[in-house]
Amino acid sequence: MKPVLAIVGRPNVGKSALFNRIAGKQISLVHDRAGVTRDRVTHECVWRDHAFTLMDTGGIGLDDRSGFEAAIQREVNIALETATDLLLVVDGRAGVNPLDVEVARKLRRADKRVALVVNKLDTPETQNLAAEFYQLGFENVFPLSAAHGLGVEALMASLSKHWEKSTADADPAADAEFRVALVGRPNVGKSSLINALLRERRVIVSDIAGTTRDAVDVAFTHGDTDYVFVDTAGMRKKSRVKDALEQAMTSRTAHTINRAHLCVLVIDAPSGVSEQEKKIAGLIHEAGKPCVILVNKWDLSAQVELPGFESTTPREFLREYAESVKRQLFFVNYAPVLMVSAAKEKNLGLWLRVMEQVRRVSAAPLPTGQVNRVIQRAMQRHLPSSRQGRQLKIYYVSAQKETHGTPTLKVFINDRELWTPPYERFLEQQIRAEFDLTGCPLKWLLRDKKEPLTVKPR
Repeated sequence: MKPVLAIVGRPNVGKSALFNRIAGKQISLVHDRAGVTRDRVTHECVWRDHAFTLMDTGGIGLDDRSGFEAAIQREVNIALETATDLLLVVDGRAGVNPLDVEVARKLRRADKRVALVVNKLDTPETQNLAAEFYQLGFENVFPLSAAHGLGVEALMASLSKHWEKSTADADPAADAEFRVALVGRPNVGKSSLINALLRERRVIVSDIAGTTRDAVDVAFTHGDTDYVFVDTAGMRKKSRVKDALEQAMTSRTAHTINRAHLCVLVIDAPSGVSEQEKKIAGLIHEAGKPCVILVNKWDLSAQVELPGFESTTPREFLREYAESVKRQLFFVNYAPVLMVSAAKEKNLGLWLRVMEQVRRVSAAPLPTGQVNRVIQRAMQRHLPSSRQGRQLKIYYVSAQKETHGTPTLKVFINDRELWTPPYERFLEQQIRAEFDLTGCPLKWLLRDKKEPLTVKPR
C-alpha cells in the first residue's frame, strides 16, 4: 500500500506552497489570504523511486466567518485518519503561535509519524529560528523555504527512508487516469454532483457561491476505469471579478480545462444558459476537449416559470430545453445534453454511461480505410467549389491515435487555400453520420504540397 503524506497546520503558514514544491508542479492554489485551501487536495507523486499520495488540507483552527470551519475540520480529520505520515507546517518567521501548540498536541495523539516543518526560512541567517519550535515536542524538525525549495530535499530523504521503493513512472497517474473537469458558474452544483456520484461528502458543499476555491482532485473507480474528477471554482463574468483571489481561481479553472481529458459543463436548470456558459463552452472548444453538458437541478425547473417554453407535457419540455441549450452552445454541438439532479440523484447512472462512451471514443482511432471510403463517397456526392479554376483534391486521410485525446484526421490535399470551413463542416457531418463520436470534437491536421503540417482544431 502506498504511503499517504498529509500536510497540516494553521492557516497561511505555506502548506499549499510546500504541496506544490513536493509535487513538482502548481496544483494547490497559493494566495496570501488565510483559508484559501478548503477541501482536501491530493496528487499522486514519486520521489526518488518512492511512490506516495500527497494531500493538502484546509487550515486547522481557521476562523472562517463564511461558515465553513466545521466542514474544513471534518476534511482535516479525515486526512489525519488516512495518512501514514504527517507534515506539521509552521511559520518560522512568526515564532510559536498558541494555535501551533494546540495543533501539535492533536498530532501527538494521532500516533503517526510526524515531521515538523519550519517554513519561510529563506536565508541561512534565519535557520536558527527553527530552534524555538523544538518546544512543540517533535524530534524531527526541518527548517526550509517552500517558496525557494531550500531544505525540501533533506525533508523528503528523511521521510522516504520509511517507504518501500516503487517501479512507477515519474507521474504514475498521468496515463492511467481519465481526468474529468467539472466547470461552470458558481453555485450550479458541481461539488454536489461529485458527492452524489460518490455517495459521500468528498468536497465541501454550500449554497454560498464560491465555496470551492481550488481545483480539487477526487479519485473514483467505475468498472475497469479510474477517473479523477476535478471540482473547480465557479467562473463569473470578468466585470464581476474584482478580487485578486477570485482572479487566481478563474485562471486555475481555465488551466484545468486544458489538463482535462473530458470537460463537464454544468448548467443550472432554473437559470438556463447565460453569457458565462457560452464563454466557458468557448474555452472548451478552443482547447479541443471532449465535452458533456449537465443541466443540474432539473427537479427544480418545474417549479420555475421559464420564458420561451410552452410545452404541455414534461417530455416535450425536456426536449425543447435540450434543443435550446444546443442552439445557444452551438460551437460545442457535439456535446450530449443530460438532465440531472444531484439533490434527487436523478440520471447519475446515465451520466456515468455517457462519460464511459466518450472515454472509449476519445481513446480509439477512427479506422483509416473506412474514413477514406466515407470521404470519397462524400466528394462524389458533393464536390467542393472551385477557386480560380482550381478544385480541392483530397489524396489520402490518415486517422491518428491520441491517448485520451480527440479523434484526429491527417488530411493530405493539393492546396490548403482550397480547404474551406463550409466544406470541412460538410465532411465532418458525413463522418459523424458513419462513426460514433459522442461528446468529441474532430481535429483536422492539414498537409498540402506547399506547406508543412499545420493544426486546425474543430
